[in-house]
Amino acid sequence: MAETDAPIIIRRLAWDEWNREHIRKHRVSQVEIDEVVALEPMQRETYKGRTLLIGQSAKGTMLAVVVGPVPDEPGLYYVFSARPASRQERKRYHSRIKP
Repeated sequence: MAETDAPIIIRRLAWDEWNREHIRKHRVSQVEIDEVVALEPMQRETYKGRTLLIGQSAKGTMLAVVVGPVPDEPGLYYVFSARPASRQERKRYHSRIKP
């Protein structure tokens, strides 16, 4: 999984009942995800054209969010998952912002 050279530009996030329920299971809120996206997270390519966002919420909670583009809707990304960032992800994020 490589860090994305050309970051994706997220204008909006797509929500439905499935992804709202899925993030609730990980104890993450839509507001926290919106904050992570707004605060310029680290981006890494994953599988199936999806992107892993690693960043902090306004309260400083480190999250890992998986998004994918919605076909024919530039700037619209579907949230597949979100969870607290792992120790390794937090370390990678902090080394990126504080080299």
